[in-house]
Amino acid sequence: MTRADPPDPRSTKTRILDAAEELFAIRGYDGVSLREITQAAGVEVALANYHFGPKEELFRQVIHRRVAEHCDGVLAALDAAQVAAAAGGRIASVEDVVGAFCRYTFTKTVTGGLGWKRYFQLLSRTALSPVYAPVLAPLNKPYGVIVRRYVAAFQAALPTLPPGHLYTAFYFLQAMVSRLLAETQVLDRQSQGRCHAADFEAHLARLVPFAAAGFYALAGRPDVSPSPGFEVGVPSEGPGRAATRDPAAATGPATSL
Repeated sequence: MTRADPPDPRSTKTRILDAAEELFAIRGYDGVSLREITQAAGVEVALANYHFGPKEELFRQVIHRRVAEHCDGVLAALDAAQVAAAAGGRIASVEDVVGAFCRYTFTKTVTGGLGWKRYFQLLSRTALSPVYAPVLAPLNKPYGVIVRRYVAAFQAALPTLPPGHLYTAFYFLQAMVSRLLAETQVLDRQSQGRCHAADFEAHLARLVPFAAAGFYALAGRPDVSPSPGFEVGVPSEGPGRAATRDPAAATGPATSL
């Protein structure tokens, strides 16, 4: 830090976590050393060892530190959708539930700052590899609550959908969301620039009817029209969001949560 630089208000531990989150998301666990993380954080290696111990523990804490807030937000989105539907004298539709599942996370990756974007990229990519199953295992409890609540909501919206089809359809939905959160820019390349990996408002508008149609088809109701009560909307950071390019987006395939 030079004399012209303002002091960093973050604690040493937070600076290390932030730097680790970004580097792990961009380069993966094996692609970055503890020394590189501390250099990015502007601290000595000894301080990382003091706060976290080995790199494995730092990685675990990076993975876990945003879980509670994320889960609370996804559940609150479902609560809001169900309350709004009840106010209209109906049960939350498949579109409502799909939208609730996506909206909070998409909004957070757009408006929550670089940290949340990196977190979702890291979580999505890490979840694919069985190597990290022990690190991710504690997440099964909080995310398990989300699964149970959303499965129940889908059952209420579409009681003719067999359980096996329901769980598979929800798994497909999670995989699509995870792929989008990874922002690999495959979409940009395949569409020749017509679509953008960072345009989550467009993703939500397309994903809700697309995913809902799959639920309906598996329930034997492919002719069902989208619910008129559903409204799409993801807060944006401005008109340039769709053209935003992320250096982490070119670092490999996406994963599913």
